Amino acid sequence: MMRLTLLLLLGLAVACSKTDTLGDEPPREVAISGQPTYENGVGELLKLKCGYCHVVPASDLSPDNIVTDLDLNQYETRLAGTQVVRGADSIGRWIKEGILDHGVNAFYNSADARQMPLDYGTPLTQAEKDALVAWSAVGSPKNSAVDPTGDKNNGAGPYFTYCVQCHDQGQGTFYGEQYYGAPIRRASITTAKVKSMWLYRVSQLDPAPNGYSLQPLDDQTAADIKAFMLDLSLLED
Repeated sequence: MMRLTLLLLLGLAVACSKTDTLGDEPPREVAISGQPTYENGVGELLKLKCGYCHVVPASDLSPDNIVTDLDLNQYETRLAGTQVVRGADSIGRWIKEGILDHGVNAFYNSADARQMPLDYGTPLTQAEKDALVAWSAVGSPKNSAVDPTGDKNNGAGPYFTYCVQCHDQGQGTFYGEQYYGAPIRRASITTAKVKSMWLYRVSQLDPAPNGYSLQPLDDQTAADIKAFMLDLSLLED
């Protein structure tokens, strides 16, 4: 039995090693010059060193206890039927909490995430870690495009419907020593992040209040919510 277990573990380690080391080739560093964005290097990095396991539907290489709603082969959080599949636009706070260096148990009612990549995966270089941290700090952008201008007056209603219970005036809320809603970083507020969190939040409520439905948020409404959020009094710098 022990021999079988060791063989299975060895097989998993070799399989994941081969995926993110490009078969028999040694692992390479994904060099990112300029401002990291998903389309400028980060997407390539995530697909190469994270996306073989973090994919929906799960691959043969995905560990049995992996989260089943995270796909790092794409940027946008999306609907797959009635399931919300989180994309790379959803991982910025996990990077901020240090998941590239240690496990994270900062979030209430969430699985305690292990350090990523796992021990048997190809490690990130320091330059790759630095690029991901810099990307997270500015809202995990897809590219360098400028967000549309929003109207904070129009954003107040949606914010108080879905966001204030967890994020309050930007300082977040806590359950013991864990986040019930994480503090909001001013520099990381983007329409993409608003859309990602909105879809995830709506999926947790049944029925959705005030006539909102489980559908992606349009760009203008996301921009309005962003404008309102930027005016909150207790944002994290």
